[in-house]
Amino acid sequence: MTIEQNNVVRLSARDWAGIIGVAITLLTILGSAYLTHDRLLMRLVSQQEAMNARLDKIERQLDRH
Repeated sequence: MTIEQNNVVRLSARDWAGIIGVAITLLTILGSAYLTHDRLLMRLVSQQEAMNARLDKIERQLDRH
C-alpha cells in the first residue's frame, strides 16, 4: 500500500491478492455451509415423508379393524 502526496492510497498487487484470497475463502465457507444445510434439510424432508407414509399405513390398518 502506498500513500501519494494528495492523500490517495493505492493498493499494491499483494494487497489485492490478499483481499481476493479472503473473499474466495469466505465464499467457499459460505457455500460449504449452504450445501451442508441444504443436505440436512433434504434428509429431514425424506425422513418426514417416510414417517408420514408409515403413519398413513398404520391408520389404514386401524381403520380396517
